[in-house]
Amino acid sequence: MTDAERIAQLMQRLERLEDIEAIRALRCRYHDLVNLDQGPRLYELFAPDATIAYSGRPEVTGRDDIREFFKNFPVQLARQFVHHHVVEVDGDCGRGHCDLDGRPVRNGESLFVVGRFDDEYSRIDGTWYFQSVRLTVHYMVPPGAGWAEHLPFKGHLS
Repeated sequence: MTDAERIAQLMQRLERLEDIEAIRALRCRYHDLVNLDQGPRLYELFAPDATIAYSGRPEVTGRDDIREFFKNFPVQLARQFVHHHVVEVDGDCGRGHCDLDGRPVRNGESLFVVGRFDDEYSRIDGTWYFQSVRLTVHYMVPPGAGWAEHLPFKGHLS
């Protein structure tokens, strides 16, 4: 392998790692907005033709409808923490998933929520956006209720 080939290979690897970090920053920005009580602004992170599906709710397509979805979402106060963000990229597209550990307040009641985000990403004009976000809620319980009956989880073992 020539020096030029090695440099080209290293540049490809570097670009892939930079893309993965940009996507992870996108996911972090999502939860920063939630944690700063800016949930209605989440639509800004989505591609114009993106889709979103949250456990048990109808799928929503398009940035304008996603904006309305978040504006009218029943949980406006929450603190969310994500873990185990796995990202794969292929050119201007990517896929990923992460685990959600959340503390929402709904109707004045504090809750624990555990779930998983499954995402697709697209790069538009050099910026990464969510193309698809699917949230599967494994359980949502009030403090003290416990979650033993919700274990083990089914699915997501691929």
